[in-house]
Amino acid sequence: MYLTGKNLKHGDYMSKKSENKGERDVKKDERNRKKWDKWRFETQLMRAGEDPYPETSHSLRVPIYATKSYAYAKLDDLMQDRYYYSRTENPTLFALDHKLATLHGGEACISVASGMAAIHHAASSVLQKHIERVKPKKAKNLLPQSHPEDIPNIVIHNNQYTGTHRLFNSIYPQQGIETRRVNMENLTEVKGVVDENTKLLFAETPVNPNVHVLDIQALSEIIHEVDGQCIVDNTWASPSITKPLEFGADIVVESLTKYINGHGDVVAGAIIGNKNRIRDIRYYWNETQGAVLSPFDAFLVLRGVKTLDLRMRKHSQNALKVAKALEKHNKVAKVTYPGLESHPQHKIVRKQMKFFGGMIGIELESEEASLKFIDNLDIIKVGVSLGDTTSLIEYTAYMTGIDLSLWERKSMQISKTHFRLSVGLEDARDLIQDLKDALASI
Repeated sequence: MYLTGKNLKHGDYMSKKSENKGERDVKKDERNRKKWDKWRFETQLMRAGEDPYPETSHSLRVPIYATKSYAYAKLDDLMQDRYYYSRTENPTLFALDHKLATLHGGEACISVASGMAAIHHAASSVLQKHIERVKPKKAKNLLPQSHPEDIPNIVIHNNQYTGTHRLFNSIYPQQGIETRRVNMENLTEVKGVVDENTKLLFAETPVNPNVHVLDIQALSEIIHEVDGQCIVDNTWASPSITKPLEFGADIVVESLTKYINGHGDVVAGAIIGNKNRIRDIRYYWNETQGAVLSPFDAFLVLRGVKTLDLRMRKHSQNALKVAKALEKHNKVAKVTYPGLESHPQHKIVRKQMKFFGGMIGIELESEEASLKFIDNLDIIKVGVSLGDTTSLIEYTAYMTGIDLSLWERKSMQISKTHFRLSVGLEDARDLIQDLKDALASI
């Protein structure tokens, strides 16, 4: 029973509520409807019922704001409001941004159209200057060859997601940025290549595709000694497992496509950092380059992220069971999984990962055996990407590594017997049986 006052019963309350609503809303609705009565049919088709927009602050879920513009009665209203154009401001995207910043413990976030867009925008904001209104005659001074002594460099791991590898090794050098590839598992090597022109250290951990783990805190300390910035790609962990900002990283990038959305129906990315950095990315880099996330996709990610922690626990539980079973199998040459004590960085894993994640690296004895194995899986599907509810396996050399040269695959430890397994949310016993059946065929 609802009580408003001493003796107001449910029926009285509902009657009073209806009466108050009628007084407030019916008159407002009538004014809005009558506003369009004097206009012609085609104008009514375009505007009636939507102008002014019917809004409420009581919706349980964030609505999808499928709009490009925000219209105001007066210029002064537009200048004072936070919403101007959906390339930079959208309420659905803002809700997602706020959630992701909170989950990471960051000051701010911007969600973008893909994980690669997140990497490019984040790196651009560190490596290049925010310059407005350059006169054509002075534009030549911005060319990197004008100041060869000040050419910035970035340090990356020699084993990297192939899209990131391509961006840093093929595209950025054309923009006058030097890329230095080292084994980031060896901190002495990292210190040996960092100098006063090193603006950025980019670390992806766990590493794609070999599932090694990098020490975020140690790498952050090295780059901060020369006033550089550390960007961490946290896609394989998600904030449910690792929060890189807590270990000294300056910026975090996520491919929301993977675990954060978790349902295999979105391509999206995010950048998390301090509010000044994110504001610069939003209103300069992303506004200029236009890698804008759709409000529909933002809505799907908002839906998916709610179960992130539940899913990551289950992914981790399943993956540990699968990894232990594979490690014992006589036809498997090597298993790499953060939860195994045999993992080369198991001590670092214990320091910076809450769970062990859902990704496993598998090596078989020969290419012939590998080709038979992948064609005899049943429940586990062959496909690129990861972090889905469905288990996916990738034959690395023939899939994401197909465009790499021989020397690139060798330096990135991508062999013709390597598999990357994304363990889903199926029953672990069924996944283990499926793997055993496929191994029995070789």
